[in-house]
Amino acid sequence: MKNENIEICQQCGGYCCKKSGCDYVPEDFSEISLNYLLSKLEEGYISIVSAMDFRQLPNGKMVNTPFLYLRARNKNRPIVDLLSMKTTCASLTEHGCKFTYEERPTGGKNLTPVDHGICYPKEDPRKLIKRWSSYQKILSRVVKRITGKSVDEQLQLDVEQLFFDLLCHNVEGVTKREFEDILSMVPILSKVYPIEFSTAQERYNKLPNNTVLTRKLK
Repeated sequence: MKNENIEICQQCGGYCCKKSGCDYVPEDFSEISLNYLLSKLEEGYISIVSAMDFRQLPNGKMVNTPFLYLRARNKNRPIVDLLSMKTTCASLTEHGCKFTYEERPTGGKNLTPVDHGICYPKEDPRKLIKRWSSYQKILSRVVKRITGKSVDEQLQLDVEQLFFDLLCHNVEGVTKREFEDILSMVPILSKVYPIEFSTAQERYNKLPNNTVLTRKLK
């Protein structure tokens, strides 16, 4: 049975889709190989992203081990989008998702629509993402092939840009809920990536009058 209710989604205009594109699982693809994934990413509707896994070492140092997976691409975000403020799904149109129900990521079909935007997942989204556990090496190769950088190197750049966007209040297309989610992560993120935090502050301080963008949250 389809886990879908078009009428309910029309009432809120697809708020879940406006917060972010939904997650793929490996079973959404006919195969998992380097060339196949690169070809799917080149279509422009999918991004390779990462979930943060913060841990404290015995010596007290905080570290992050990013966990890679695929997600429907968001507007104004790159194909390799390891960390950023999520925006509206690029596949959302004024008539709903551009893809048929059968073509959508499992993460989208996992969400049960409920009145007043109180939608809920049938299965824990974190469990769906964990299905990518066996494919971390090949996803790392995808990142390297597209960016020329390792996952850690690209993530450091993304973290710095995220700090900079927060300082500038560059929140175009970002929902209030997503912004609050990101802010809650900043304290630990700044501990794990102090150099990137400092560099972002230096970039910001060099802006004329510490420019702050006047964009509003969605």
